[in-house]
Amino acid sequence: MAEQYLEFSEVLTQLTDEQIDWLKEQLEIVHVSEGTGGETWSGCRAYRDLDNYDSHFGGDVGFDYSFSEEVHEEWGHHLRVYSTEHGYVDRVAHLVQKFLRKFRPDACWSLTYACTCSKPRVGEFGGGAVVVTATKIEHFNTWQFVEQKGDN
Repeated sequence: MAEQYLEFSEVLTQLTDEQIDWLKEQLEIVHVSEGTGGETWSGCRAYRDLDNYDSHFGGDVGFDYSFSEEVHEEWGHHLRVYSTEHGYVDRVAHLVQKFLRKFRPDACWSLTYACTCSKPRVGEFGGGAVVVTATKIEHFNTWQFVEQKGDN
């Protein structure tokens, strides 16, 4: 049996103390009871407004992350988001878009990712990218690119 992986590593740079506090709050796992019917929502605080988020899988941010302890020469204080096996690029993009809306409305941020397989199976390797602004999230992947080029 083969294992599939989706891996990435990127940083959100030059963070202020206020921005770090906000990001830490957004990354908290919360459990919320809503309404008199006893409905509950569990998950990362940042995802309460994420379309198609299933709160029954709460308790998982969907990617790994760490905040810098020291000031990096190029990045300053930063948040590193990464995945060594499988991460949810759409969740990272959602969090970053919320961050950009609040703190950097004119900025653009991007993440690239690799899709690999533990066995050399045909069609199981590729990757893609996501570009995030305060108003738009655009996805690109190699499979769509190849399909589009094949139609020409």
